[in-house]
Amino acid sequence: MGRLAKPKLAIFSVAVTFFVFMLIILINSFPADYRIANNDIGRYQSTGSLMPLFHLASELTGEVGVILRFIGACFFLAFTYTLIKKKLVSWSLLKKAVLLEGIYYLFNIPFITYLIVKALTSLDVSSAAILTYYGAATSYAAQLLFVTPIFLMFYSKLRSDSIDRSEIAKWSALAVTGFIFGLWIKHFMLSVYAIGIDFSSVSYMVGSLNSALTLLIAGILLIAVFMPLYKKTSTNYNTKVLGVAFIAAGLYATIYLAVALVTKQYMNWLNLIDWWTIIFIVLGLGFLVHRKE
Repeated sequence: MGRLAKPKLAIFSVAVTFFVFMLIILINSFPADYRIANNDIGRYQSTGSLMPLFHLASELTGEVGVILRFIGACFFLAFTYTLIKKKLVSWSLLKKAVLLEGIYYLFNIPFITYLIVKALTSLDVSSAAILTYYGAATSYAAQLLFVTPIFLMFYSKLRSDSIDRSEIAKWSALAVTGFIFGLWIKHFMLSVYAIGIDFSSVSYMVGSLNSALTLLIAGILLIAVFMPLYKKTSTNYNTKVLGVAFIAAGLYATIYLAVALVTKQYMNWLNLIDWWTIIFIVLGLGFLVHRKE
């Protein structure tokens, strides 16, 4: 874990921001589920189709995932707080946070299935709508593949009775990298199936390039900087390049918000953006100014 726990205050700020983000999502999810339930039950009663109930079940399963992810955010916040206040690496808190973040994506499987079935059975909708179903399903599935296997493997390493620092460093690095690529595929696919890749104006061009490249560049930089950790040839890495990678990751949401202020299409999808990742800029700056001890 070592230098991945530094700079501690910057990592704590990430944990706080993620906690607030998840708290807002959790609070808003209950009235949203109530509205969805009323709508889907009404559609089932009026049409007799089971698809509305399928949709409702997938949304409620996803709600369980949201609750577990929020609990994981609490554990991650407690982990970073313990790191700062007690100067102690609490493996048990980190282990719980990693597990809950990893399994969260599994609760999206029913919704992924619903989207695919909806695309296959919708004969009276446009090809654009069908593309949206497939695009959203691909986005959720890809996030699961980028994050869940790595996080569950990381969790298995944290469960070991004897902590192998080089192994933990390796899977910490892989988890961070996989998470960033998960964010990239989510937001890039959103631009493909919902917003649209468009170069007809400066704002759309900036938005399209941002969706395609910013998080991707951050992920590629992480691969480069963490290569010694992946290979377990060293636990050292270039903190300056790591800082640049995190700044790039934080710039995605920053640029998106700027574009949304002048482009209605981007504003319409603002609720699906991981705005909390703006705090990665602070984390990146923390690594840029961090000196070896």
